[in-house]
Amino acid sequence: MSYHKNRSIVIRNAIIDSLFVLWCLVWRTGLGLIFFIIYASLGYIYSWPFYLPISIILGFSPWGWKVQEERRDREEERKMRKFENKIGDGVIYARAESNIEINYRGVIFLKSVFGLFVSGFWGIMLGWKAVLDMVVQLVDNIRTVVKYM
Repeated sequence: MSYHKNRSIVIRNAIIDSLFVLWCLVWRTGLGLIFFIIYASLGYIYSWPFYLPISIILGFSPWGWKVQEERRDREEERKMRKFENKIGDGVIYARAESNIEINYRGVIFLKSVFGLFVSGFWGIMLGWKAVLDMVVQLVDNIRTVVKYM
């Protein structure tokens, strides 16, 4: 491939990645605001106890989902690096996992609600890092586009 073709591919990929990062920032923030507004409004109207702290926690839950996703990815990468160091190169490795759970409706509901609160706490504690990482990635993509234009 020629230099011009490679350069256009790099620019195109950086622009697409930047649009995806912007979409993720807007989507997660908007979804968190919707959770916050709905729960805070209903809590205020119906005089629910502790509606404001709960709505704040729920508002951060989309960023908590991002934090949990990044933690799972890092954990999987760590396991694979550890496994590669143990067996070396040149080996094809396949792995299958299966989890069997029997859940009743009430248990599913409680797990969902508990999961939202756990995600909200993760979002409060480490959501800023996820946002910062996405902004740094966006700035890096913009630098790449400017550099190759």
